[in-house]
Amino acid sequence: MSHHYSGPNIGFPRGDARLDLTDLYAFPKPGAPGKSVLIINVHPSVGIKPPEPTTAEPFASEALYELMIDTDGDATADIAYQVRFSPTKAGSQTATLRRIEGAQAAGTGERGQIIAEGVPVSTGREAQITQVGDYHFFVGRRSDPFFFDVQGTLNNFQFTGEDFFADKDICSIVLEVPNSALGPKEVGLWARTLIPANGAGTQLCSGAERGWPMGPHAHSGKRRGRGLGPSGSRRAAQPNSLPCRRAK
Repeated sequence: MSHHYSGPNIGFPRGDARLDLTDLYAFPKPGAPGKSVLIINVHPSVGIKPPEPTTAEPFASEALYELMIDTDGDATADIAYQVRFSPTKAGSQTATLRRIEGAQAAGTGERGQIIAEGVPVSTGREAQITQVGDYHFFVGRRSDPFFFDVQGTLNNFQFTGEDFFADKDICSIVLEVPNSALGPKEVGLWARTLIPANGAGTQLCSGAERGWPMGPHAHSGKRRGRGLGPSGSRRAAQPNSLPCRRAK
């Protein structure tokens, strides 16, 4: 599922690019059928209105970034993975990853069991990947995988054939999990960002991307090749997110 500039007037939620959910991916790990890769992308590096670079800080420290997982088909989260980022200090941020289960998964606020903390946010070409038990976790800037003719769309759909995002970046939250952590049945996935409401302790959802259900059979979906490193470096083709299937 891919969608940029989800705020009013082709902008960002609350005018903050760090809160803009751009992509949701889920696919089986190549060569490891017992694991799945889940990706949330946020924060386009360039805006359209106005056409200028967005903030240099990758993630909003006041926000909670959450991947919601419905395991029983009732459209309510039964499992959630939550990421919170530190304020920028000396040009760097770190992340804390939590797993939330049961009734708390559909709630708001910081909650659940800490899986990893102090994880560095990557801002260069080299991806800093953290391993904790069966989990692998990455947060940082990557090349934007979206293909879209922005100028053609804004010009009454007179398309130019140019990919506006070819040299642009986004910020990724990537989690590799054992399939056992997702349960034995088909699951539904969506992502959301939560921020404080009116300065109070309550939280509100500022945006969401919903993915297709992940079933018990491997299916990589369509493939497309785009850059993995920031600013246009290339990688091998990766599975697209439509449809999303998890390995058995």
